[in-house]
Amino acid sequence: MKQVIYEDFKDFDLNEFPYDRGHTALGEYHYVKESGYTGNFYDPIRLHQWRSLDGSWLVTSDGKNHYMEQNRGDQSTGAFKNVYCCLVHKTTFYAPYTLEFNLRIFEKNQYCGMGFHYSTSRKYFFIGLKEDHLAVFLREEEQFSILQKWNMNLDMDHTYHFKVEVGNSIIVYLDDTFLFDLKIPFIEGKKIALIAKSACRYSSILVQMTEENYKIHCVKTKEEEQRLLHKQSQYPKLQLLHKISLKNFGSGRQLRIRIVDGMPIFLIAQHQKRMIRDSFAHLSCLTCFDYNGNVLWQKGEPNACWDNGLISCDLPFQIADMNHDGKYEVIYSMDFEVVICDLLTGKVLKRMPTPIIHKDPLVKNEPYYRLNVDAIRVADFTGLGYKGDFIIKDRYQNVWAYDHNMNFLWRYHHKNTGHFPYIYDFDQDGLDEMFVGYDMVDHDGTIQFSLPMNSDHTDEIIYARLHKDKPKQLILASGNEGVNIVSLDGSITKHNEIGHAQRISIAKYDEKRDGLQIMATSFWGSNGIICVYDCNGDELLKKEFFDNGHLLSPVSYDGKHILAVLNASEEGGLLDKDLDIVVPFPKDQHPTLSVEVFDIDDDGIDEIICFDLKELWIYKAESWTTPQKYIKYSDDAFSNYRGEFLLPEEYE
Repeated sequence: MKQVIYEDFKDFDLNEFPYDRGHTALGEYHYVKESGYTGNFYDPIRLHQWRSLDGSWLVTSDGKNHYMEQNRGDQSTGAFKNVYCCLVHKTTFYAPYTLEFNLRIFEKNQYCGMGFHYSTSRKYFFIGLKEDHLAVFLREEEQFSILQKWNMNLDMDHTYHFKVEVGNSIIVYLDDTFLFDLKIPFIEGKKIALIAKSACRYSSILVQMTEENYKIHCVKTKEEEQRLLHKQSQYPKLQLLHKISLKNFGSGRQLRIRIVDGMPIFLIAQHQKRMIRDSFAHLSCLTCFDYNGNVLWQKGEPNACWDNGLISCDLPFQIADMNHDGKYEVIYSMDFEVVICDLLTGKVLKRMPTPIIHKDPLVKNEPYYRLNVDAIRVADFTGLGYKGDFIIKDRYQNVWAYDHNMNFLWRYHHKNTGHFPYIYDFDQDGLDEMFVGYDMVDHDGTIQFSLPMNSDHTDEIIYARLHKDKPKQLILASGNEGVNIVSLDGSITKHNEIGHAQRISIAKYDEKRDGLQIMATSFWGSNGIICVYDCNGDELLKKEFFDNGHLLSPVSYDGKHILAVLNASEEGGLLDKDLDIVVPFPKDQHPTLSVEVFDIDDDGIDEIICFDLKELWIYKAESWTTPQKYIKYSDDAFSNYRGEFLLPEEYE
């Protein structure tokens, strides 16, 4: 027998397995790598319900042996009741193997054991212990199918030795005693994972293969490596075009860009958090700078510290031609005011105080007399023919609409607003409507329809045609409500479970398929699962990635290929339709925290902008051909919570 894996955890210090200690949402669109040693494992589970609690996994010792303990117990409820702690081994298996491990359970109300044929934290086979039995079950999304049970009296002081032969069938031994044989065939390209919903202890994980199977495994592993390298050789590499020092005004993914006289103008925001984490952050510094890093103007005082740079929400500032004079203005909210100023000079043109919310019955848990604005977006509710009106919102409860003279128009308060409403003239009457959360709202604030959803909130919204011969539809990433396709009459035409749906994008990722494709990713509960759907919303592919900050923005890369940016880490890069990283980022010490996609020279080929609190680097394909023209999300509505799209012109 050939040893493929042996894990005794001796390479780990006696400490918690690295995790986000604040259980934050920063990884929704930032690449944030927790410090500490992870060995051959990754933890795919993130959950806001665990705030104030410690990590899921802890390395302990009895003075002789090291153990990996599930350190969480059962701490997930509601929509996340089926979240199991997972610790996934990075090895992918291409031939049958024998798995052995030791397990002692400390609490028997929930299952503890090992996943095999592991695809994602929502799809795997499992063997483990609970209450009065050993079981093998199959998990597929929220469905658990018990395939075999073996009744037994669990000894809480005993360490059980499991042996599982994973081949043409699943043969199970416990403490060297044969239990049963399940006719489940070997599935190539899967992993193993420690999986537990109660406190327990793992030790001595061993995976072995016969000589013949080991040769097959090695050959196929090499073939997979060569397949990916061959794919990557078919694409031009990324070349570095330019670097900009952000001095002391850098930030996380709070960047706006517009082209003025053929050159990009950048606007970046810092903030300070007030009261409750991200709930009442305010702009502390707004800096406008050019391609050479020259500061054109600045509002507030810069301080490029981690707390002022990173936040898991939008900040209220946009660039738009709000006067319809052919020049760009900035609309932003700072210090309980909404201000409109000139983009190039910062000269204030208009300002108003934010609405008074003191003792407002429709506002709950707001600690200020006036509204602390959560997000801002321009609109045309009054028939201007351009977007000179605007909305401001609080966090999840209300939206206020104003005209171009800053006169109050109407207010929305019904369901959870989500982060960033979608504003568009859906009925083509010359006036914008607003889709917010689960509701379609007319230009006068009247609710036209409301979806039969009430839990969580909608994170991202796209309105697009998925097939050139079919009507446009709303495509929603609605958190625990999944990925949904909705017609303009309010009917849900497709619902897909992915866990907590976080981000979506739409593009012609696959030239050989009919229509456009949707990419979506999960975050809370089961991080890093990326799905690809066809133009009907049917699932084509699903894959779990072991990091975070998965942007999925479509990229017009080289005039031939539409790709999607994952993140800017060394493990990240640009994805193709098969979710292969076909264009990795150079190993050149570039910023990895934040990524933006923008065609800064207006040639139809997108630049990839990587930045952090200190620097901004701009990349582009080293060679390219003239691309076709595409329709993108409007540049006057940037948000960390907008679904991105790249639509061929015929799809308009």
